[in-house]
Amino acid sequence: MGQTVLISTNVVPYFIDTYSNFSLYKKPLIQLMVFILGFFTASLLARTDYRVFMRGPLPYLITLIILLSLIFVAIKKFIAGKSVDRWLFGGSVQPLEFAKISLVIFLSYYIVRKGNLRQWKHLFWALFFPVAMAFLLLLQPDKGGAAFILFITALMVYVGGVPKRVYLIVIPFLSLFIYYILTSKGYVAERLSAWKDPFLDPEDSGYQILQSLYALARGGLMGVGVGQGLQKMGPLPASDTDFVIAVIGEEMGFVGVLLVVILYCLLIGKLLLYSLKTSEPMEKLLLFGIAFNFALSFLWNLAMVSNLIPPKGIALPFVSYGASNLFASLLSLGIAQSVINHMNNLSFSKTSFTSTALKQA
Repeated sequence: MGQTVLISTNVVPYFIDTYSNFSLYKKPLIQLMVFILGFFTASLLARTDYRVFMRGPLPYLITLIILLSLIFVAIKKFIAGKSVDRWLFGGSVQPLEFAKISLVIFLSYYIVRKGNLRQWKHLFWALFFPVAMAFLLLLQPDKGGAAFILFITALMVYVGGVPKRVYLIVIPFLSLFIYYILTSKGYVAERLSAWKDPFLDPEDSGYQILQSLYALARGGLMGVGVGQGLQKMGPLPASDTDFVIAVIGEEMGFVGVLLVVILYCLLIGKLLLYSLKTSEPMEKLLLFGIAFNFALSFLWNLAMVSNLIPPKGIALPFVSYGASNLFASLLSLGIAQSVINHMNNLSFSKTSFTSTALKQA
C-alpha cells in the first residue's frame, strides 16, 4: 500500500506531461531499492540467533554508534549554521529511526543483565543513554523524536521493574515541564494553538491540519479513487511522509484507512502474543519493545493526521516515504522474527524430547 500511495502522489499527477523525466520516478525507485535491501538484511537477521547481538559489549557498542551519529548531526548543524538538521548525509540517513531499535536492544539487554532496575545506580545507567539521545534530538531540533524516545524508555523500564517511588518523584517534574511547554510562547505554543482551533489561523499554523481533515472528509467511505486525490498535489504538505494516511483516506476512503488499521493490529497483536508466550525475559522485552515501537508510531501518526494530538511528524512504518524509516522497520521485523524462530525451535526441541522419552518408556 505504501508504494501505491507513493506512486499516486509523486508519479500519477505529473505522468502525462513529464513521463520522460527520470526524477519523476526517483522516490518510488529509492523506496523499492531500500525495501529489497532491507528485506534481504531482515532475512539474514531472522536466520541468525538473536543472542549473537545480545551478548558482551555489542548492545553498548550499537548504542554508542547511534549516539555518535546524533552528535555528528548536531555538530554538522551548528557548523553549517542551519536552523534544522536531522540527517547524517544530506537528507538520506536519519539517526532517529535507528535510535529506536538500538534503544530496545540496549534496554532489553541491560534490564535482563541487572535483573531489575530497583537499585538507583542501575536505573541511572538505564536512563543515561535514552536521555542523552533525547537531548541530542532536541538540538536538531526534533521535539517529537525526543518525546518518542522517552515514551519507549518509560514503558520499557516500567515493564523491566521500576519501584513505584520513582514515578512519584518523576511525575511532578514531568507535569511542570509539560505545563511550561503549554504556557510558553514560540513555535511549540503556535502548534498547540493550531491544534486546539486550526480555524484561528487557517492560512498559516492551522493550514496543514485543515488540509488533512479536508482530505479525510472528501474521501468518505470508499474514497475518490487511487490517483484521483487533489490534496496531494500541493494543498497538503508532507503528503507522502507524515500525512500519508490523509492521502489514503482521500483516495481509498474509510475502507482504506480501516485496512491499514487492521494490518497494524495484526502485526502488533502477533508480536505481543509471542511476547506473552515466551518465558525468557530478554525475548519478552525485545518483542514487547518492537511491538510498542510500531504501535506508538502508528497511533501517533493516525492521531496527528486526524488532529487528536498536536501536529508533530512521525513517519508511518512501511507506508510513509523514507529510506531510514523503512530500513529500520525491516530490521526490527528481522530481529523479532529471529526471536520467534528461536522460540519455535526451542518448543520443537522440547516436543521431540518428550516424544522420544514417551516412546522409550
